Amino acid sequence: MTKVVGAWLILSLASFAAACSKTAGSSATPDPLGPTYVATLNGKRIPESVFRLETIATMRKNADDLTPDERKAALNDVAGLYLLADEGRQKGLFAERTIAAQLELSRLQLEARVMATRFLEQNAATDAEMQAVYEQNLPRLGGQQQFKAKNIVVGTKEEADLVIKQLHQGKKFADLARERASGPTGPNGGDLGWFTADTMVQPVVEAAREMKVGTFSTEPIKSEFGYHVLLLEDARTQNAPSFEELRDEIKNAVERDKLQKHIHDLIAAAKVVEGDGNGGGN
Repeated sequence: MTKVVGAWLILSLASFAAACSKTAGSSATPDPLGPTYVATLNGKRIPESVFRLETIATMRKNADDLTPDERKAALNDVAGLYLLADEGRQKGLFAERTIAAQLELSRLQLEARVMATRFLEQNAATDAEMQAVYEQNLPRLGGQQQFKAKNIVVGTKEEADLVIKQLHQGKKFADLARERASGPTGPNGGDLGWFTADTMVQPVVEAAREMKVGTFSTEPIKSEFGYHVLLLEDARTQNAPSFEELRDEIKNAVERDKLQKHIHDLIAAAKVVEGDGNGGGN
């Protein structure tokens, strides 16, 4: 759910060990970044939790697994971040409206993502909820007809009638497709492979539904592409995927709906007063 810094990285701070680090003095209000630090920068502590997060994000390694040179490089990277940020504050950069708005939006997005992750951890999709969604969608998932056919597309009804006449006379469908078809399947004997109602023009699908396997259409089939003559080679009904095959997809859908409902409930319970654009409310 994240781009620059994943919510999973933020949440992983809870598991970071405090070994091999200096410990700051106790405080009445515990520092959410933790009491340990890896270095000081102009007298300001660099929290161990921030350092560990940076090594995972940039080096894809736990801080405990870094070589001395890697650790020094990572520490310099973190120091560079702090120093650039401090320079920006000193120059008043973050007081500029556009930048302040960007920072506020980034903060809100990150905090919301972290909260969303925590919400879904505490409200994960249950097997019963997922099974209910699967059964609700089962009619749509299964029972879809599939057809395997060859096709000859020509420009006029008269041409299609001539093709049908030649088929009645015993000429092979594939040969006629190569000779007469104007569509892209002509060179390969008119082979369409397997198709469904979702992947083929509707007049062809409707004609296939009325035909018997092994027969060709006795009347031209008109579509936006011209006039078709169809040879139905096979037909079958597609079986629905099993619950286990769709488990991950269903889980994501259920949890997405839960999160959207939670957000909707929060908005419904909040008092939202739209401003007039000049600092005042309606």
